[in-house]
Amino acid sequence: MKNTDDIDFLLTLHPHGWSTCWIYINDKKVELTISHIFTDPYYDFMKSLSQLMDKQKETTFFWYGEPGGERIIIKRIQDRQHMIHVKVDGFYEPYGEKIKDFETTIEFEIKEKQLIILAYYQLKKISFLLKEESFSKNREKDFPFKDFVKFEDKVKGYFELEKGH
Repeated sequence: MKNTDDIDFLLTLHPHGWSTCWIYINDKKVELTISHIFTDPYYDFMKSLSQLMDKQKETTFFWYGEPGGERIIIKRIQDRQHMIHVKVDGFYEPYGEKIKDFETTIEFEIKEKQLIILAYYQLKKISFLLKEESFSKNREKDFPFKDFVKFEDKVKGYFELEKGH
């Protein structure tokens, strides 16, 4: 796994309960298809990132497709506490069935601050777009606005604390 800061991602909320997450690392692109039917994927993402900001060593969440999906493991690197190891493992079992096998889709290291910034602004983008009536049609139920407001406050507090260091 190459250590680089040439990492970005894009979250897109589609109508009728679907999202896509594209992860870009150098010249490689990975596409994750996310269903909103089984869980609230944005809430799960924000919860894991909040745990990370609370200095938890490791956090895991699932983004389900239909069928299959991804398990995302975010782990603080022990000897470089400002760095995070992200591992995305795909699986094929439908929601509710025991997952037997995981296959690594992508893994990378990223600075904690960079991950928080990228995630926050992708979620913020979606919250702004949902204020437009034509965009929000068939999408508004798929974004946890109240949870995003709490997450946004946590992100602002996180960066205020970082200024003090």
